[in-house]
Amino acid sequence: MYVAKGNQFLHNISLTELEKKYNAETKAKAKIRLQCAVLRKKGKSIPFISSVVGKRESTVSDILRRFPRRGITGCYAIKQKGQPPKLTSAERLKLRKALNKSPQEQGLPFIIWTTKLAVHFIKQNFRKEIVGRHVQRIIKSFDMSIQKPRPEHVKANKKLQAQFKKNFDGELRNLFKQDMRSPFWTKASSH
Repeated sequence: MYVAKGNQFLHNISLTELEKKYNAETKAKAKIRLQCAVLRKKGKSIPFISSVVGKRESTVSDILRRFPRRGITGCYAIKQKGQPPKLTSAERLKLRKALNKSPQEQGLPFIIWTTKLAVHFIKQNFRKEIVGRHVQRIIKSFDMSIQKPRPEHVKANKKLQAQFKKNFDGELRNLFKQDMRSPFWTKASSH
């Protein structure tokens, strides 16, 4: 799309107004955009403006096309809203309360919360699919930290361990049913 130049460019704003706005501007990006507008108002070509401001010709053209649509405020970027939150504040509160209790209290046959278990819980209770990495961010915002269990020793005697586990009472036996290599969530320690 062709961008007018000279007095045809921003015909309702004078060159002196543009230069005053340029001189008064403190934000770097807005200043560059205003410089492009001043040079175009002076009748300069897009390749010349590109060489002066150090931007690609397509970028300069995009900058200049903003001004006729938005006026002198075209030098400022429009704040982008971003993606809406996956969970509502009520759902986040419900999730936080659920994670403060054990999975068994929530009707799940597990001892501790893992990220995969939290993803499953969200899918079952809120009918929303959220990837594990985002669930980790949500849980971390609840002041919980992820803990990685100690690795299993390569030379461990499996028979002695099995015999030791058999002698445990039923309540402690559940602790050994979990996968000891999966990271799990705990309340963050307050230092």
